[in-house]
Amino acid sequence: MNIAEADICSGTSLCAEKCSERKSVRRNNCCHALRRPGHKKMYFKNIYLLVASLFIINSKSIFAQLTYTHLAVQYDTPWTCGKLQLFPIRFKDIGGGENDFAKGSIISFEQALREGKISVKETKAGGGDDVGLLEVRNRSKKSILVNSGEIVAGGRQDRIFGGTSIITPGERKTVLPVFCVEKGRWDKKRKAFRYAGSANSQLRKEINISKKQNKIWKEIDRQLIADGSQNTTSAYVNLYKSDSKIDSACLAFFNKKMMESDSAYAGFVAVTGNRIINCELFGSSSLCTASFEVMLKSYMRSITANDGPPKVSGETVKKFLNKFLETEAQQKQYLSKHGSLYTSNGRAIHLVAYDE
Repeated sequence: MNIAEADICSGTSLCAEKCSERKSVRRNNCCHALRRPGHKKMYFKNIYLLVASLFIINSKSIFAQLTYTHLAVQYDTPWTCGKLQLFPIRFKDIGGGENDFAKGSIISFEQALREGKISVKETKAGGGDDVGLLEVRNRSKKSILVNSGEIVAGGRQDRIFGGTSIITPGERKTVLPVFCVEKGRWDKKRKAFRYAGSANSQLRKEINISKKQNKIWKEIDRQLIADGSQNTTSAYVNLYKSDSKIDSACLAFFNKKMMESDSAYAGFVAVTGNRIINCELFGSSSLCTASFEVMLKSYMRSITANDGPPKVSGETVKKFLNKFLETEAQQKQYLSKHGSLYTSNGRAIHLVAYDE
């Protein structure tokens, strides 16, 4: 019995109606099969098994877990350049969670904005602009990944995205939560938004954990004072005007390592000196690839003058990862205080975790 027959032969009046239309009620095996003793039980058992198997298949692809069950960590072969070291984390399944995110279908927010494939503008609320939301429109045929901590300068004041989102093709507009990273400016005349990079881990930590505007402003003030970059509008982007904290040689080194590898990477643990910067994982290798340079620049901006060459052992990294990669329940509990998990359509797309 095929699925089409199953839909017709449900044992209701619909069955008789369809069979009479065929003018072969007595000869129709579909309809009469359900009337035979024991066949109905077998029929519904088969349907149950079919639905159950489809659920199991879909649950594996849609609800991909970012745990040790699906991930392997390269403790013995970290990538190191200058003061930055990355411990790669790859998917055990060579498909790398690509069931929903085919390679090449995801592009970064930076690329999309630079190429005019996405637009960003202020939103209205109660007769005025809403400071905490920005409207984006995907004008391309590819999905666009916006990461938490990415900054757009301009508008009426500079903003930073408060979460990770996937903007799919065909969506007329999407409203995303943002925080202000320039508290001393609110222009009456709107300016065009431009891409301004990603925040360092210290600021991103406030975004991913506290999610409170006053704590974000407090962290920005602390960093501006420490750097001697105070300015009239408390603009966070002033810290990175020259991009002097981006090591171009190391940026090229890490990009080459990523490009030459045939592994399906889920993410990385970044370390510098004697400390762990953070761990970032993605729901597929294509999401990780699209975010790689964003991560690198954020890590490089997180390195301070007090940090020396990386000295964090693989064993220390393992103890850190054990706190949130063993089970989903454990992960949820740890991230409630030390990170965030961003999802899209019920699937994990981005995990950010910080050491205690």
